[in-house]
Amino acid sequence: MNITSVYWPKKGMNVIISYTLRLIYFPLILLYTGEAAAAVLSGEFRLNNQDILVSQSQKYPGRFDLRSELPLGDDFVLTKVYVSFKFQDDQEWIRKAGPKSLKNTGKVMRHGGASSNKKSKGAQADHYYTGKSIVHLSNEQEVAELTIGTTIFYSATMRRREVVIENIGQKILNLGRYRDVGDHQRLRQHYRITDTTVETQWDGFDGPFEIRRKELDLATVQDLAHTGILDFELGGQGDYIFVDARLDYEGFIAGQEATAEPENGFFSTPVWLGLVSLPVGGFLWRNRNRGGGAQRRPPQKRIAQRKIPRQRAF
Repeated sequence: MNITSVYWPKKGMNVIISYTLRLIYFPLILLYTGEAAAAVLSGEFRLNNQDILVSQSQKYPGRFDLRSELPLGDDFVLTKVYVSFKFQDDQEWIRKAGPKSLKNTGKVMRHGGASSNKKSKGAQADHYYTGKSIVHLSNEQEVAELTIGTTIFYSATMRRREVVIENIGQKILNLGRYRDVGDHQRLRQHYRITDTTVETQWDGFDGPFEIRRKELDLATVQDLAHTGILDFELGGQGDYIFVDARLDYEGFIAGQEATAEPENGFFSTPVWLGLVSLPVGGFLWRNRNRGGGAQRRPPQKRIAQRKIPRQRAF
C-alpha cells in the first residue's frame, strides 16, 4: 500500500471545502449585497377621534390619504395592506315599564306608648311588605358594513342580557287607627312599611365592536400604491358611532438610494451568513493546527525491512 494514500481523506476534505466556498459561500455574499439595495417598507396610518354617527340611511364615505406617507415615484411595491375599524353602539336603549308587585312578609312589630311617627301617639303596629318594580330595556343590534372596492366586511354588537336589582329604600304608608286583631283587639295606629326594589332587565345589544385587521385584495393594494388614496364607505344596520380606523402596509423599496433597516429575526441575512461561515472557518483552523495543511506532514513511519539470508550457490 502506498503510504501517501493515508492522507487522501484530509486532502480530499480540503478540496471539498474549497469548492464549497466557491459554489455556495461567495454567491451568498453576493446575494446579501444584492438584497441590501432593496429596503423594507412598512408603516401605519390612523384616523383618530372620528366620532361620526353612521346608519343605514346615513352612510359615511371616508378616505385614507397616504400620499405624504408613501415614497415618491414608482420605485416601491406594496405587498400587504390591513385595515382595522372601531365602532361604538349609540346606546339608545328603549325603556318599558313592567309589572309591579306588593308582597306581605307577615312581619309585624308592635310598639307600646309613643309612636315613631311624631304626629301619632299611643300604641302602634308596623306591617312589613316588599315591593318590586320591573323595568325592561331593549336595544336593537347594530351591524357595521365596510365597503372597500368590491370587498365588504361586517361586524356587529354583542348580545347583552343582564338583571340589575337596586334597592331604593323604604316607603311608609299610614293605614289608619283601628283595633289590632293580633293583639286582643287593642286599638292601635297601623303603618305599612315597604322595602322597595327596582329590577332592571337588560336584553339587547350593546358595547364597542370592531373590524379587526382585514387584509385587502391585491387589486386594491395596487391601486393604493398607484394613487396613494384608499376610499371606503360605512353603512349597515341600526345606528352606531365610527370611532377610529387604522391602516397597516408592508412592502419594499427598490433602488440604490434605499436604506433598509436590519432585521433582527433568526433567519435574517447576517445571521445565516454567520452560521455558514463560522463552521467552515473553524474546520479550516482545526485542520491546519492538526497538520492538515499542505506544508506540514506527519512524520512517516519507516517500514522495517526483513533481512533475507543469502543462499549459497551450489
